[in-house]
Amino acid sequence: MSTRGYSSFPPLGGRRKPKNLKLLSFNANGLQKNIPELTNCMSEYGIDIALIQETYLKPNRPRACAIAGYVQLRTDRTHARKGGTALHYSRSLHCCPITIPPLVNMEATGCRLAMTGHRTIVIVSVYLPSPKPLLRSDLKALLALGDTIILFGDFNCKNPR
Repeated sequence: MSTRGYSSFPPLGGRRKPKNLKLLSFNANGLQKNIPELTNCMSEYGIDIALIQETYLKPNRPRACAIAGYVQLRTDRTHARKGGTALHYSRSLHCCPITIPPLVNMEATGCRLAMTGHRTIVIVSVYLPSPKPLLRSDLKALLALGDTIILFGDFNCKNPR
């Protein structure tokens, strides 16, 4: 079953539907050099899902920055240097990747998570490169992914444009 650009959930097979979550948003400014710090932080605080911006990862190294016990989802920037988003979710979660619709100025990576006592939640790591403007059409596209959406990331709000 597939709806609204989501892939179907895989069979449960020991996965859990949590009642609550520990989420972490991290602007990496280059993930490879920061993977030890991120891994330690995730372990120390029991992070369920880490949402990462400015990964600087490229498709020629698809396994770069994998973290044991987590599924890595990535959207690498292919048309220019730097940029990119990623998401790491615990393998124990009842979670699956989603297809992000085409965006004009934003970069994003997302997943769909089943929870106990709550509807399915869509969680998205978002990066808006400076000096690009925040477009209503990009936000609408992301908010149309489901009924309950959490957007984490770097919107470069400090930029007055």
